[in-house]
Amino acid sequence: MTYIGIVNFAWVKQYEALVYAIGFVVFLWLLYAAYDGYRRWTHGLPKWRLMFWPPGYPVSKALRNFAQFALLQWKTLRQRFPGTMHALIFYGIGWLFIATILRAINMHVVVFLTGDVFYAYKLLNNVAGLMVIVGASIAIVRRRLRLTPNLPQDPYYYLVLGLLLVIVVTGFLVDGIAGVAYRYTWERPWFDPVGYLVFTWARTVPVPELQEIYRGLWLFHMSIAMAALAIIPFTNLWHIYAASLNVAFQRQGAAPQGVKPVTDLDERIEQGRPLGVVKLSDTTWKQRLDFDACTSCMRCTNACPAFTAGKPLSPRDVIVTMRDAMREGLWDQQAWGSGRLQVNPEALWSCVTCGACVYECPVTIHHVDTIIDLRRGMVSVGSEDVPKDALDALYRLQQNGNPLGANPYDKEQWLNELAQKYGDDIIAKEGEEYDYLYWVGCITSYDPRIRPVAEAIVSLLRSAGVKVAIPAEQGCCGEPARAIGDEALYVELMKQALEVLSRYKFKKLLVSCPHGFNNFKNNYRLYRDYLAKREDTAKLAEVLDKLEVEHHSVVLARLIKEGRIRPGKGIDAVVTYHDPCYLGRWNGLYEEPRSVIESTGLRIREMPRNRSRSFCCGGGGGQLFYEVKKGERISTLRAEEASKTLGEGGRKVVAVACPFCNTMFRAESGKFNFEVMDIAEILKASVKEDKGSS
Repeated sequence: MTYIGIVNFAWVKQYEALVYAIGFVVFLWLLYAAYDGYRRWTHGLPKWRLMFWPPGYPVSKALRNFAQFALLQWKTLRQRFPGTMHALIFYGIGWLFIATILRAINMHVVVFLTGDVFYAYKLLNNVAGLMVIVGASIAIVRRRLRLTPNLPQDPYYYLVLGLLLVIVVTGFLVDGIAGVAYRYTWERPWFDPVGYLVFTWARTVPVPELQEIYRGLWLFHMSIAMAALAIIPFTNLWHIYAASLNVAFQRQGAAPQGVKPVTDLDERIEQGRPLGVVKLSDTTWKQRLDFDACTSCMRCTNACPAFTAGKPLSPRDVIVTMRDAMREGLWDQQAWGSGRLQVNPEALWSCVTCGACVYECPVTIHHVDTIIDLRRGMVSVGSEDVPKDALDALYRLQQNGNPLGANPYDKEQWLNELAQKYGDDIIAKEGEEYDYLYWVGCITSYDPRIRPVAEAIVSLLRSAGVKVAIPAEQGCCGEPARAIGDEALYVELMKQALEVLSRYKFKKLLVSCPHGFNNFKNNYRLYRDYLAKREDTAKLAEVLDKLEVEHHSVVLARLIKEGRIRPGKGIDAVVTYHDPCYLGRWNGLYEEPRSVIESTGLRIREMPRNRSRSFCCGGGGGQLFYEVKKGERISTLRAEEASKTLGEGGRKVVAVACPFCNTMFRAESGKFNFEVMDIAEILKASVKEDKGSS
């Protein structure tokens, strides 16, 4: 007679109570480890009213995040090779875990794993087990042969993968041998192919001898499985818990909104408290959860332009150093320095805030948020580790209203020249209403080489019948101050910028600098409540509520599509386009700049690293105004890539849509023999009629 189902604890009934007892102890241990994690994340902070659920976080949002990033592995699978490897292990182990629960229900609640249900159950178990074996084997070879660069070679990575392999292989053996205990024939070999192979051998062994083999193998399998569960808090398996929470409770909103504001700035200044992270205890619960969630997959470091250029920054090392300090309880130790478990300050100042690390991280760690917060801490306490050039840029911002230290009179003279060329109405006047108020920005206003970009934009918009004007009193929007870490100065510059905007009537704000665009569009809004609660700034919150911001690439692309700008034949050149980090990766604008270029008949030769995986020009994070001297210049690496893409001979152009990128590439253009042109200049060169010029 054949039983089509499962017999639990066949030949090992005497160990049933022991297994449950050990399982209960392991469960309590994992529960304590989870609680210990919660204590780390909330150390010195208000406790969450519901443990493991941060206050105010929407349940629906957390569940969507968990489904998308944990269950569906959305960011993990963006890199095909390691993503597929991880998916094999994740989904394989996931089903085997579910299968164990189903077996427990079948044993203690209701018997349902019989007949065809049993066949499907066994087949899925076979598939899942083979997935784990293939995935874990690939992971071992990948790490050992360094197929993914910079993967840590710590023995515990191999231990974990080895344990998974042993658990699955011994599980197959135990299950196949168990068939002899309660089956007289094997009903359908196809539903349990691996088990059937073991069964065909097992039935040739005398039953008493097979029972001894089975008991020893079963005890070994259960011991290894329990041991693997027990060591979860000490290995990278911990990310099953920490990373799941991290993706569920990831920062709300778009990526730029992940860099937290200092909304209690006034109170901190009055109390003499730092405006950022000085000690580990200054970090937020979300930053600490970031630290614990890191899996050391090295995607962040391998994508980091500073690391690639040989500078002393590995985003992974920053996070892991903070994690190790947290786990050892070093709450009152200065977070940066040269001591044990302190972040190298040069690493922090090497960051160009391009966001490649954030984009690549499969568990949604926001490295830039922590790095900016550490910079804030350094600046606010007057640390000697702040680069002198960075301090000089902040000083120039305070004294001259721009990080270049240029004389404001130079901008005034240039605006007068614009008025002579385009008419006095190009300078914004109170009481007039405009389609666009154009915030030109510091670099474009003061650099004679980049001013033609603004002039091209004005000319193109005028020729399209768009009413545009420039506020003469505009200063720096504050983005360099925020990137360097002077939050107090940043907030003051934000107030000044919003005060300027409050004087004019306009439908939309036009910005040609992606850093300023991101600042007006995203960063300022983080301070909306801060502004609203103060009497002297409440009206500025109202300005923010009405503010619509567009980058010039979006405006030009729309006007071309509407037929209001009609490009003619473009320049005779080979062109490649560089995606600015703050336009592309931070704000998702990839196609609009390309459509502007291609509207002139030019075909873009794409660099190997483009769009979301673009490589920074090196000017972000304030490094247009200071530079970490170690390693190569990031701009040199990117310019070399552009030069190779453009090839030899003829006129070669690197197209940009950012004054920072424009500046960095111009510094390299002589060495690599290419020109640098903004997309507006390329478009302007193709438009025959210029109705706005005089």
